[in-house]
Amino acid sequence: MLERKLDIQPLSGADLTIHLNGAPVLAAPGETVLSVLNAVGLRQVARNDHGQLSGAYCGMGVCHCCLVQIDGRPKRRACQTVVKPGMSIETEVNRVQEEVRP
Repeated sequence: MLERKLDIQPLSGADLTIHLNGAPVLAAPGETVLSVLNAVGLRQVARNDHGQLSGAYCGMGVCHCCLVQIDGRPKRRACQTVVKPGMSIETEVNRVQEEVRP
């Protein structure tokens, strides 16, 4: 289980489990994927179409710097996606890059 060590305040109601890069982590209903990523200390979360790593910039869905793969679907905005029980999130994944590599 990944430890949420960077929450700003104690998280009440963290009673659902999601999977982050294959590891379970607790989350609260209504929380965004990006807040979970921040809580466990992941800052570089996306890999753009040029293979460069990036982290969330705006946190409100404008910059597209927090794109992750959610339940097998690439390029989902972590800052705009609310967690669901059993959700699977993969960071640093980019389907375009995966297809281009030999």
